[in-house]
Amino acid sequence: MKRFWTTFRYTYQWFRGQILGWGIGIAALGLLIVAFYDVFGERQADFMKMIESYPPEFLAFFGTDAKGMMSPEGYLGMYGFSFLPIIIGFFAVLVGSNLIAGDEEHGRLDLVIAHPVGRTAFYFGRLVAFMGATVSILVLGWLGFCVLLNGSSLEITWGEMTLPFISSLAQALIYGTLALLLSMVLPTRNFASIISGLVMVVGYVLSSMASLNENLGTVSKLFPYTYFQGSEAFTNLNLTWLLALFGVSAIMALLAWWRFMRRDIRLSGEGSFRLQIPFHIQRKTT
Repeated sequence: MKRFWTTFRYTYQWFRGQILGWGIGIAALGLLIVAFYDVFGERQADFMKMIESYPPEFLAFFGTDAKGMMSPEGYLGMYGFSFLPIIIGFFAVLVGSNLIAGDEEHGRLDLVIAHPVGRTAFYFGRLVAFMGATVSILVLGWLGFCVLLNGSSLEITWGEMTLPFISSLAQALIYGTLALLLSMVLPTRNFASIISGLVMVVGYVLSSMASLNENLGTVSKLFPYTYFQGSEAFTNLNLTWLLALFGVSAIMALLAWWRFMRRDIRLSGEGSFRLQIPFHIQRKTT
């Protein structure tokens, strides 16, 4: 257990700069969005004219309409929460793909494992540190969204503001563990981050366009972003979706651990796809 906590402590300290950078960035976004809502309300008629000039497809992409945008839930959903899983998702993808494979490609992993650490303690120490860093970033972002609520006309409580951030945590963990699993299977962490990033971005686009095309709506159900609950969580948090995302993340994390325990560790550099050639052609010599 001591080996686990040692790995956790050093890895979490390594994340300090990223926690502050990503967390303060999300908090600043929240401060701007909450502060601007009162200005939005005071000039509601002018904003309404501007919004009504938008194509219906533009508003449908964000899952709302002109009237829905005037509500606190619609306003926060369009300007804040629709992007939040993508923002925290980029952090999760980059960190997840780099969590183990990064040290391997830089030639450090074999040196670390050579010490009496143990692969299991090392793996779960880093995994829990990643989870802790993700929670820390979201807590900082949540504070940024909440600090001006008491003086705002949004009429959203601090507790209600917590719910979309819990859903964002589920999104971050599923993208991070996907990237971690792929980094254990694919030869390079770059491939893992690219594929995980594509799953995230494609899911966002398909889910946003699902209201415009029923066929896209069917396909979008295969992607995690469809099950993100932003402002909808204020009134109707779907616990089944939330627990399912956490469950899938746990399964992928365990599969990545299983793969890590059974794979050979490269001394350094990227791996390659090993293609088995069933036969070879012998050249005739003269």
